[in-house]
Amino acid sequence: MKQEKNLQKSRPILSFFQLLAALSSLIMLYFLYQAQILPVRLFGFVAIFYLLLIALLIVISRKIILLVILLILNTLINIALSFVFYKYNDYFSQIGKNETYEEKYSLITLASSSLAKTGQGEIIRIGILNSDPYKETVEQYLQADAASREGLLAKSLTQSDYLGFSDTLSLTSSLINQNNTKEASSVRTIFLSNGNLESLKDNNQEIWNQLHVLQEVTLKVTPKTIETTKNTSLDTPFTVYISGIDNRDHTLPYAARSDVNLIMVFNPARHQILVLNTPRDFYVPLAMNGQKDKLTHAGLYGVNESIHTLENFYNIKINYYARINFDATSSIVDQLGGVDITLPYAINTYHGRRSYQPGTYHLNGAEALDIARERVSISWAGGDRERGRNQEKILSALIGKVQQDSNILGKVDQIFASIAKNIQTNFTSDDLKYLVQKQLTSPAKWQTELIDVDGKADITSTFTYQEPKHFVWHPYPESVDRAKAKLQEYLK
Repeated sequence: MKQEKNLQKSRPILSFFQLLAALSSLIMLYFLYQAQILPVRLFGFVAIFYLLLIALLIVISRKIILLVILLILNTLINIALSFVFYKYNDYFSQIGKNETYEEKYSLITLASSSLAKTGQGEIIRIGILNSDPYKETVEQYLQADAASREGLLAKSLTQSDYLGFSDTLSLTSSLINQNNTKEASSVRTIFLSNGNLESLKDNNQEIWNQLHVLQEVTLKVTPKTIETTKNTSLDTPFTVYISGIDNRDHTLPYAARSDVNLIMVFNPARHQILVLNTPRDFYVPLAMNGQKDKLTHAGLYGVNESIHTLENFYNIKINYYARINFDATSSIVDQLGGVDITLPYAINTYHGRRSYQPGTYHLNGAEALDIARERVSISWAGGDRERGRNQEKILSALIGKVQQDSNILGKVDQIFASIAKNIQTNFTSDDLKYLVQKQLTSPAKWQTELIDVDGKADITSTFTYQEPKHFVWHPYPESVDRAKAKLQEYLK
């Protein structure tokens, strides 16, 4: 009688914890479903089992104290798991969302001009690039209400105030030789993207030394659609283009030189990955016009140009892409605790001023980035070609580290935060979650094969910079044919 009376008194408290356990269980299962960690069928079994367990805890009503303790424990576990699955979903939702909605441009004049010396005067005849992927946006900006612009550009402009040029050389030449050219084709200033400006600085010091940046402008732009051939299934072989962009202001502009050009082929059935490196200085036909240029310069015309140029060169379709700036490489290596790299020769890095003798080294992020960027001190071994091989070593070491690191889950937060800020990709969050699901349900180790292509060194003109002549690699046909055959082998 007394026991029955106590039971009645405890009923409201018991009901509260039963309701709390039921609600927290449903929330946890919702986040688990969103995470897509388990295949649908397996998730169904787990959900039914878990809900039956909760139902049992709700039905049982005799041992009140024990039951309340179990319900509280269940609720706490549900809250913890809900948070874990929520964070997991949040990680993947950030990937690919860091689209660049801004592009930086500079207004430039001659260093010897009164405009450069005083910073004051009237802007007359602005030169722009016709090949700029955001030419329409540039034109809209220059023709917009003068009140929307600042500095020297805060004046009314019409279409007659600017002139388009086919390439950087003709654009800068019009500025430099303004007194020797016809008035109709001469300009007093040029408006150039910072990606093209950095490239000009590296490729033609003679011209660069004659220029002066008057002001920098950040334009709001509509992100360009990246044109790839999406794969029908991630269970079949698929290709990924990895582009390491040469951008020094820690952003991911649409148009920028691509100094790292890796094509990865994933074969899920065989758990094999092929990594093909194409040197940045490979002399290849551009997709947009068939003109020969360095592969890295294709990126100056936008991501699509790099993708289509490589597709044409290797006769494949690229399904996915990932563009990474230098910050991502360094940060990810640090988050994984460094990588072990074997160097068969001495290296003196230009950027970090570090020296390495032949041997195996444990590198942190900054050190790995130095090795990945170095080509001058290893010019005897192929320079840019050998740099690509070192980049492949670092990538392979990262893949191995992820598979072997037992504490990888504790580093996920920092790794994903680093990746999200420094990467652009067309992998959707569902794509990435599915790949993780496949690995968790079938935890096989992936075998990685690294290959590259070879060529003959030369100094010649390029489409982007006709003068001065530049260092290039003329591809060896037999080397390219071997790479094509290997790509097809992995794609079967």
